[in-house]
Amino acid sequence: MKAQHLLGIDIGTSGLKCVLIAEDGQLRASAFREYTPDLPRPGWAEQDPDVWLHAAIAAVREAIEIAGVDRDSIAGLGLSGQMHSAVLLDRDQRVIRPAILWLDTRSLKQVESLNRTIGRSQLAEWIGNPVMPGFMLSSLLWVKEEEPPSWQRLAQVLLAKDYVRLRLTGELATDTSDASSTALLDVQQRAWCAELLRAVDIPIERLPPLRSSVEKVGQLLPEMAKALGLPAGLPVICGAGDQEAQAIGNGIIRSGSLSSTIGTGGQLFTPIERYRSDPQLRIHTFCHAVPEMWHWQAATLTAGAALRWLRDEVLGGGYSYSELANAALTIAPGAEGLLFRPYLAGERTPHMDPNLRGAFVGLTLRHSWRHMARAVMEGVVFSLFDGLELMRDLGANFDQVIASGGGTKHPLWLQLQADVFGLEVRTTQTPEAAAFGAALLAGVGVGLYEDVSQACERCVKWSAEIYRPRAELLVVYRERMKRWRSVIDR
Repeated sequence: MKAQHLLGIDIGTSGLKCVLIAEDGQLRASAFREYTPDLPRPGWAEQDPDVWLHAAIAAVREAIEIAGVDRDSIAGLGLSGQMHSAVLLDRDQRVIRPAILWLDTRSLKQVESLNRTIGRSQLAEWIGNPVMPGFMLSSLLWVKEEEPPSWQRLAQVLLAKDYVRLRLTGELATDTSDASSTALLDVQQRAWCAELLRAVDIPIERLPPLRSSVEKVGQLLPEMAKALGLPAGLPVICGAGDQEAQAIGNGIIRSGSLSSTIGTGGQLFTPIERYRSDPQLRIHTFCHAVPEMWHWQAATLTAGAALRWLRDEVLGGGYSYSELANAALTIAPGAEGLLFRPYLAGERTPHMDPNLRGAFVGLTLRHSWRHMARAVMEGVVFSLFDGLELMRDLGANFDQVIASGGGTKHPLWLQLQADVFGLEVRTTQTPEAAAFGAALLAGVGVGLYEDVSQACERCVKWSAEIYRPRAELLVVYRERMKRWRSVIDR
């Protein structure tokens, strides 16, 4: 039997990644296309959805060319993508307006109205999650109130990966993991929440059909196959939200495992075997891409984005991320008393407060840009640690962290997490975990693997290097965390 290959596409906020892997998980090629969100007004974050499609076409073609594999050996394609974001289509499936992204905060008024009229306790009962600006529900309500012409044209709303799949296959669908992030899903029942939809007067017909993450949704249309350089009729699998796909790419599929992601935002992810939401709604409870599993997700909105802000807006550009991290290494842990609140776009876990704002605290004449780089990186990891402690309070237990995202590209990010979390930190051998996870989901969908568990056992490989917590720094960072939290509380 000839070798078979799989394609995985991850539609990020700052770029699109594509991987082409062999059946045993060997990475044959990867490609990346960078783009940036549009920020037309304070608090707004948008993207033209067709930017994702064009990036996907270019990245797939490049990956195939690099790998040099027979196109007929590619068995399937899977997708993952940024969560929460809303793509609005008319009855002819044309884009009505730029997609409203997950880090957009324009819908604060709509969120406050929901919490006042429906109530957080009722929302907790219906969907098991808080509603935040940038979630599909709040973005739709903003459009309904502020852009009536767009609302009147609205026939269908999709998440990022589902828009790209629609263009590839002509089929409408989403999966329950990504749908969890819309604030429109009854996460426990894995169904659209009819009660909530009635309460906010959104017709259920405007939402796509729900599918399993490993289900075949359609096949490549002839014109898209030609554009991609792939066989017409190639199976396209439903896929998952980027966090769930990334968890699969990292082998995080069982309770007791934990992943940490530092990308544009930052997330902690731990699977749970039965549905349990936080009564105080300080953490997200979503469906996993693994059938009949859920997960808790803690989130900080500006992780790598905070370091990019420092580089571009404060320092005027000119430095690479590696240079910033190397500069931070020259500063002692604790940044000589300088603290950073990484709330440049509000915050999720545990505050769930879009009005929180970022700040440097404790600046003196002695502090340099190197101290600021150190403080930013420490502040991001402190924010993630808030989520880790909350997961423990809710009953989760773990003894190591699997790190992922851009934060794996410099040792300081990894060692900081080990020292602050008090846990061993390691990575997998595949840097693009979300795209890799999407490819594995495709493999399950086309029958190369029996299930997600077998796919991970065969394909996910751990790195040999382990970052271990240093006892002396654990003490230092616990003291810094107390000071950091006191600043937040004020």
